[in-house]
Amino acid sequence: MRTRQTPSLPAAPCRPRSISLGVLALLASLQAQAQEQAQTQAEPQAQTQAQTQPQTQAQESADPAAENVVVVTGFRASLNSALATKKNSDGIVDSIKAEDIAKFPDANLAESLQRVPGVALARGDGGEGKQITVRGLNAGFTRVRINGIEGVAATGASDINGSTNRGRGFDFSVFASELFNSLEVRKTSEAAIEEGSLGATVDLRTARPFDYKGRTASIGGQGFYNELSRKTQPRVTGLFSERWDTDYGKFGALVSGAFSKRRATEEGYEAVEVLSASNDGGFCSPLGATPQNPANNAVKGITAANCGFGVPRTSDPAAYNAVVGRTDNFGGTVASPAAGSGAFHPRIPRFRRSQTDYERTGLTSAFQWRPQSGTEVNLDLMYGKFANERYDNYISAISFGRTLAQANGKPQTSILESHFNDNGSWDYGRFNGVDVRTEGLLDVYTTKFRQHVLSGSHKFSDTVKVNFLHGISNSNLNEPMRATVQFDAPNVNGFSWDFRNNRNVPALNFGIDVSDPNNFSFGPQEADGTVHGQFVGRYLDTTNKLKTTEANISWELSDRLTLRSGYSSRTNDWRSVEIGSGGNGLALPAGVTMADISRQISGFGRGLGGSGVPTSWAAVDLDKFRAVYDIECHCARVPGSEYAVLNQANRGVEEKINAAFGMLDFNYDLLGIGWRGNVGVRGVETTATSTALINVNGVLQPNTGVKKYRDWLPALNLTAQLPKDVYLRFSAGKTLSRPEYVDLAPSATVSQISQSVSIGNPNLDPIRAKTYDLQAEWYYGKNAMVSLGHFRKDINSFIQTVSERAPYSSLGLPNALLVFGGCSLTGTPVCPTLPDTTVVVSRKVNTPGGPLRGLEFNLQAPFSFLPGIWSNFGLLANYTQVKSKITYITRVDNPNTPANERLTQTANFTGLSPRAHNLTLFYEDPKFSARVSAARRSSYLLAVLGDVNGHDYTVVDGATNVDLSISYNLTPNLRLSFEGQNLRDTPLRYGRDTQRNDTLLYVHSGRSYVVGMNYKY
Repeated sequence: MRTRQTPSLPAAPCRPRSISLGVLALLASLQAQAQEQAQTQAEPQAQTQAQTQPQTQAQESADPAAENVVVVTGFRASLNSALATKKNSDGIVDSIKAEDIAKFPDANLAESLQRVPGVALARGDGGEGKQITVRGLNAGFTRVRINGIEGVAATGASDINGSTNRGRGFDFSVFASELFNSLEVRKTSEAAIEEGSLGATVDLRTARPFDYKGRTASIGGQGFYNELSRKTQPRVTGLFSERWDTDYGKFGALVSGAFSKRRATEEGYEAVEVLSASNDGGFCSPLGATPQNPANNAVKGITAANCGFGVPRTSDPAAYNAVVGRTDNFGGTVASPAAGSGAFHPRIPRFRRSQTDYERTGLTSAFQWRPQSGTEVNLDLMYGKFANERYDNYISAISFGRTLAQANGKPQTSILESHFNDNGSWDYGRFNGVDVRTEGLLDVYTTKFRQHVLSGSHKFSDTVKVNFLHGISNSNLNEPMRATVQFDAPNVNGFSWDFRNNRNVPALNFGIDVSDPNNFSFGPQEADGTVHGQFVGRYLDTTNKLKTTEANISWELSDRLTLRSGYSSRTNDWRSVEIGSGGNGLALPAGVTMADISRQISGFGRGLGGSGVPTSWAAVDLDKFRAVYDIECHCARVPGSEYAVLNQANRGVEEKINAAFGMLDFNYDLLGIGWRGNVGVRGVETTATSTALINVNGVLQPNTGVKKYRDWLPALNLTAQLPKDVYLRFSAGKTLSRPEYVDLAPSATVSQISQSVSIGNPNLDPIRAKTYDLQAEWYYGKNAMVSLGHFRKDINSFIQTVSERAPYSSLGLPNALLVFGGCSLTGTPVCPTLPDTTVVVSRKVNTPGGPLRGLEFNLQAPFSFLPGIWSNFGLLANYTQVKSKITYITRVDNPNTPANERLTQTANFTGLSPRAHNLTLFYEDPKFSARVSAARRSSYLLAVLGDVNGHDYTVVDGATNVDLSISYNLTPNLRLSFEGQNLRDTPLRYGRDTQRNDTLLYVHSGRSYVVGMNYKY
């Protein structure tokens, strides 16, 4: 039996060379540019802004008639433009600008964002950037606006990587980066900015014709190659913009597009879950062992000599006792631990190849009209399509995750050999009676995004200006097909796993030739429970429709004061439908062999290490299988393929949000210091109507809940412009983040006999927080800056699952759910649960939150102080350190017992990397540009488990990604480019339990290379 202290995450390895490089560059740059500073300060600030800052949507106070058009060209120019935006903002804002026409600094928006201090990247299948965390808060706490209105874009994923996104998190992989010319990350709140984010508000803007001086066109093509998929595939971009001066004012029109195809391949090992040997009925005991496991069962052929029909008891007593002799009291929650409870093994040890073929299409168009000075009208249109076909193939040992009742499973598996390392990890085992499975999954899903935004502004006088905006964004994730087919080889002898030479990827000996399809079977389940394969299907459709209408007015009271106010009305409408199918009763027709419905996985295991990793195996050929049994017909002629309509998950949430704000901008000189900023308050009222269909005795009925709440959200942003171009910023405010849609939907499952209910909670309050920021910035030279900031968020509440007692009648569920088997609520026989019965309710509730605080360091250092060619170099560096404290409920209380079984554990936010840093070394001259970037995030918690089942945490290992970009201008109009992505082939690894560090997942996606050409005029 072991006892454990609350462990801490392993520290990120020190990078002394990187740190030294940044420090030396900073010191040298500060010293050499001290003389430049005086000259820079002497330049009028207005002139500086006009020269370096292109038009953005945030500059609504600027005169739209002014020809403030600047073409940003090159990486260095994009950095300088972003720096000017940061310098002139009132809050804490970081931005990234397009390097050139339809050319963003990175191939993926999320990968660009990870260069912003405080932003860490979460990668999806195939290693591509998918979502972001900001200052330790995951994607659900960050709002993304496109052209001024909120947008939601969701895609699918493999199960272990989160499966389908049903929440508020934004999947950046939906869009091509070439469609955008700027993004801003606003980390502080402002009364004029829509609420809803605890992490940050990310603003994306597509190009407009008035961004360019006149007729502008660009076309580009790239070839993408990945060393794991070994395919070269295309990427094409284009943009055309035109402007006209007419008697009716100035007009502009722009259209841009991007198309790419890619095969993303991912290979690796999964455990699916880590279980104790005592789970699922334990292992088959040796001959003569007491107690005997499993107990005699004539139906399943279990006797003193056999654990099933044709499955003799072959466990070695010493190996078996080494396993069952290990116990764990699960953090003191079990007084008498079960035999084997301290020996942990993979639930389904398996190798996986995921192959995703996707096509990403994006189109934007923009129209602008400037009828007179002080008036402008804009129409922005956007369309995106992200079509995927993901084929997952697994070769696995399935027995370790099955009970005797399910499919015979672990109680029929004998232990021949076992070994545990010094950390208690079961790193080697050899077994008899193991069910081996080859499995194929085809997931077809498409995300479509549509948006239109009409906006404009008009100056009624030199001091009064009105802005308006109306827009709709519609995102639909449709998954018409998610089909899984499994072939089994029951009761195989000699299976083994071996982690002794590689803690990440084990050697798996499956005991049979897995490349021979005749070693597998597909057919009906036998009478004793033996399974010979099965199939599963799913249909899913999720839609997010967001509509925003707003009008704002600003009134310059004086040269130093501007009063701003506005009103907005928003509607967020989320709908999700999931329907499943599946069965295991089909038999292959006469004459059809396993070879007829199989194919070979070949070339597997490059980069996974040594022996014990199969290079090939017999895999499901879904097309051939469907030619025999079309399981996707969902019809009676294929038993089991029919949709289980009554068991569907059909949910929806509609949020109506009305908000008004008042804010005062100020700009004063006091005590020789320039003071500017804004102070204001935002009032917002939210009405959330949540619905779900529930199965009431064979009839689907809607269940509805309504929640209404109001918030007053004050915000202050203050900037002090000190001597020597030092800026000191302070921000404070209240903000909120609304609950996830799936937590609000009032789905319900009722167990009448046990008098328990599992239900969604439409009455959840939002997560509210008070935020504080203090940051110092020194613009010590031309286009150079160093900053250091501290931030704190006092998060008032969190959302977790708890169990509590409540009268059934208080839950808002129909009484008909309590009627089953002919029982009655008023007569006899009486139902075991009545409307006034107090039941155990499991649901999400608001629980106490906790503090989050951290530090941010940022450096932009051009080496212009160096002589000659060395002056073309520069360095970008940032470092973020974050710490939080949230109390997690790791085991809920059972209200039916007098004791309080609730257990809690205090830890960081899940998804929060305590340390993250980025380094970019770049070179640029008029023809040649090159940069290499390294992004590091330390390990972080994926799940807080509290040792209730023998594991304290699931931890994602820290990772460093290195990318390279090179371009050469053959002419002023023609550019060649080369990119290297994921040059270290950085793997993704999940570890279960910080003491044992068992591998839950280890995958890699290979290096990628991109060669391209772009022509503009």
